[in-house]
Amino acid sequence: MQDLRRQEKNCNLCHSQKSRHLFSLHSFNVVKCLDCGLAYLNPMPYPDDAAGLYTVDYYRSKDANGDGLLGYPDYLELQEHHTFVADELLRPLGDTGPGTVLDVGCGMGTMLGRFRELGWEAYGVDVSAYATDYARNELGLKVFTGAVEQAGLPENFFDLVTVVHVIEHLPDPRSTLETLHRLLKPGGVIVVATHDTSGLWPRIAGKHWRHLNIPEHLYFFSRKSLNRMLVDTGFRTFRLTETATLAAVASDTGLYAPIKLLYRYGLIRQAAPLLRGWHTVARKLNISDGATAYARRV
Repeated sequence: MQDLRRQEKNCNLCHSQKSRHLFSLHSFNVVKCLDCGLAYLNPMPYPDDAAGLYTVDYYRSKDANGDGLLGYPDYLELQEHHTFVADELLRPLGDTGPGTVLDVGCGMGTMLGRFRELGWEAYGVDVSAYATDYARNELGLKVFTGAVEQAGLPENFFDLVTVVHVIEHLPDPRSTLETLHRLLKPGGVIVVATHDTSGLWPRIAGKHWRHLNIPEHLYFFSRKSLNRMLVDTGFRTFRLTETATLAAVASDTGLYAPIKLLYRYGLIRQAAPLLRGWHTVARKLNISDGATAYARRV
């Protein structure tokens, strides 16, 4: 892993300077704001250095998913998973769309491509030049390389914005959400999915929680802090659901046997009712470690 320059940070949610140290991992400190409860790395990698993590090795690393190692063994193997995720994200929206959609942190465009298949006018943004080159050149998608704040996208343009397991990677999530608020049409919907620190497993596992992924993850949200950040940046949350650990084995990456076979043989959609059932059971048992928020621009 490259040596990352670091800087001291105040809380991104409430701007407080007061925090307590939770633990250290891979030479990084995880702290928790004493005023609002948001957890984050402090000191935190400089944005340019953090963006440099997302090279070809991140998307196609033979050593990924080991202790302290970043990325995916092969991102493109997750095509079926990303198709499934796109379909599931749209389910609560009913007959909404198709319209204009922006996928923030679109990676190599596999989920964005599904939106296009469903008739959406699809746009994407990602800091990885490797990933966005693939999305443009191989999939023919409209994507921008860099931060969404610098993308020059039109305001009041998008019907839907998706931020799926990306907000925890952002150096300034509050600023990004403020930008996305301007890009959405009035009444437009933003969907933000992230890992949730308020579930039972994250609290038990502590520094051994499998979703820490330090230093690519800079922030660690709870359902409460995620909702507050959306409200504080001009959104009204109308749906906030938990993602269960029991289902996460099946739905996070598709890399865990025997669930891996469902992805490899294109059977994940047939298994969808089972996965939703696991979500329901695990929510009742409070063993979730993920959250998805749906909010409207107000």
